[in-house]
Amino acid sequence: MFKIAILALLLAVAPSPCFALRSIGLVSKKEAKELGLDLRFKTNGTNHVWVELEFKTEGKFKQFQHVELEIREGGKSLLGWAPLKEKRTRSGSVVVRFLADRAFLDNIALCVVVGDFGDGGWELRLKVFVEPEKVR
Repeated sequence: MFKIAILALLLAVAPSPCFALRSIGLVSKKEAKELGLDLRFKTNGTNHVWVELEFKTEGKFKQFQHVELEIREGGKSLLGWAPLKEKRTRSGSVVVRFLADRAFLDNIALCVVVGDFGDGGWELRLKVFVEPEKVR
């Protein structure tokens, strides 16, 4: 009986994975500039746009983990999230880039994930930053 009680106690206090929620803040154009998040758009043909995000891994981004791409429509998530491959520059910046159909830019969000456990971040909804018909 004593061995069972000790085993139960050890199982209760043993480390286990934690599935906590993330703290994600929505970012406006002004806040993005203040944070050093540079979001750029460049047309590629008539229907597509290159989307590029660049920022330095310092300050609030010192514990940078990755950038996620999410696609939503009508409040539903079409693509829950997909990590984007980043490129590190010699100047200490991170750059992520992808090509999208301009008709879907309003449905796309990027999340810069930070923290030791990826428990925080900043979300950039592309519709806040660009009008698809005005991308050059």
